[in-house]
Amino acid sequence: MSISAKFKDLFIKYNVFSVCRKKRMKKRLKNTTPTLLCPNCMGGLLFHDLGLQFRSPTVNTMIKQGDFIKFVTDMDSYLDSKLEFFKHPKNTFPCAKLKDITIFFTHYKSEEEAEAKWLERSKRIDRDNLFIVCSEREGITKEDILKLSKVKAKGVMVFTYNHYPDIPYAVQIKKYASNGEVGNILQRTIWNDSREYENYFDFVKWFNEANGGDFDNRIFAKK
Repeated sequence: MSISAKFKDLFIKYNVFSVCRKKRMKKRLKNTTPTLLCPNCMGGLLFHDLGLQFRSPTVNTMIKQGDFIKFVTDMDSYLDSKLEFFKHPKNTFPCAKLKDITIFFTHYKSEEEAEAKWLERSKRIDRDNLFIVCSEREGITKEDILKLSKVKAKGVMVFTYNHYPDIPYAVQIKKYASNGEVGNILQRTIWNDSREYENYFDFVKWFNEANGGDFDNRIFAKK
């Protein structure tokens, strides 16, 4: 690791602004056992900030948005299926097929570790405290997003680049309106170690107050 990279890591670790931000988030949080299903690193980052146990098998994985929607809309069937690992031509981390979708275990060194964590965290899923997040990217359509309305969960939220006034759980990020997809909302703000997604949605309030229904996210979206 370069000197600049080490300095950056130390700055983030001991950054008083970051420490204070996380303390404020933890103090506000009342729902301390949510299950968050997410197709990328957002779940792990958010739960690290909140100091929560990983209660989701999708933590530390990457799943294409279309595959993720298949997974959450037919979760029982996928969770009952066995991971079939394969050698990816480009990636060195473990990759597996789960029925017709692909799971990329981006933060694991071995297939054994990846499978063990997947099974362990699958058992922690709380169906009565379930939250789902994804983004309008990688070619998913409005029809795909609408499928999420049938999911049984406390909260469903989709970051979108399009404005969908008829989808109450869609949260538009206007800066991506002309991009054709939502961009990298995991980008870090160095001064307090926050992530871009925090600028658009109050996840702590969502975990505390969401109660299913039509997944109306207007009270959780930040203007």
